[in-house]
Amino acid sequence: MVWQAVFEKTQGIIDKVKMKKSIFKASFEESLNLLDDSVSGKYTEDIYQDALKKEKYRGTLKSYVWLVILTILFIIGPNWLIVALNNHLFYHVNPSDLTVGLSEINFLPYWAFWMGLAIWILLIILGKRFNQQFILIYRGQFHFMVSFIIWLLIELNLFLMNLLYGLVGYVGMFAFEGLILFTIIYMIRDKSTSLLNLLYGGTEIESSTDRVFNRVFRFIVKYGGVVVAPWIIFRMIFSDSIRNVDSLVGGLSVLFLFLVFNILIAAFEIYFMFPYMLQAYYKWKYPEEYRDWEGKSAEKWYGKKYLKKHKDKFK
Repeated sequence: MVWQAVFEKTQGIIDKVKMKKSIFKASFEESLNLLDDSVSGKYTEDIYQDALKKEKYRGTLKSYVWLVILTILFIIGPNWLIVALNNHLFYHVNPSDLTVGLSEINFLPYWAFWMGLAIWILLIILGKRFNQQFILIYRGQFHFMVSFIIWLLIELNLFLMNLLYGLVGYVGMFAFEGLILFTIIYMIRDKSTSLLNLLYGGTEIESSTDRVFNRVFRFIVKYGGVVVAPWIIFRMIFSDSIRNVDSLVGGLSVLFLFLVFNILIAAFEIYFMFPYMLQAYYKWKYPEEYRDWEGKSAEKWYGKKYLKKHKDKFK
């Protein structure tokens, strides 16, 4: 009975520590540690200050006109062009004119673009609920530097899957995309652990499950390419769609560029934008504490419109 009571008490303490150690459950004082992130700290402060300078143009007719134009040209446009190019290759080009064959399944139909656009617009509509002045900066940057880039990255990878089939078949295609996915998951786990240590000022204790997953992820990221690369080269050498050595080198170069591009974009989102958006989350969670810490008035922090709608809250 004594040992059972000790075990239950110890387990309760462990559970309590685990519950506390979440990147979303830090106190106000602990959340300030995010500013000391050696990777994203200086970058996030720079883009925050730059966004503050541009805030004075928000709400003007000119800003709305430019916002619509820039959205069409640099957000909707690139995503539509990827799908349009994919559609042209699939339905308007003679297969014999292509260096490599396309997948039997079109992984990037037009409805994928419309679904992505609908989700992106839905996020904008939901974001309208967060209309305090201090969060508007992050809201706009989230729509452009997070949701748009993720949407673009998904479309590019679906387009890549159509091209990969002609080079390496379905096995190589899913192996290549799987390698990218596991690399991204590994980076997410690595950055999450780093942020936990930063927030709580200590070393995060891994559970047995965490240790297993980390070992698997490290192994796949480290040696996955060693397995995938020979398979891709073998398929490309003996593929009927590859006519000469130049095509082989060109195909490998395209795969390498796509791999590097995926990892660079994912690293930017995980190591720079995620900590930055986490700061926004804590400002939303502790608005008054951050207002006092930054030394701003209620009007400048929340905005006139927000204060008028919530007069009772700020009497």
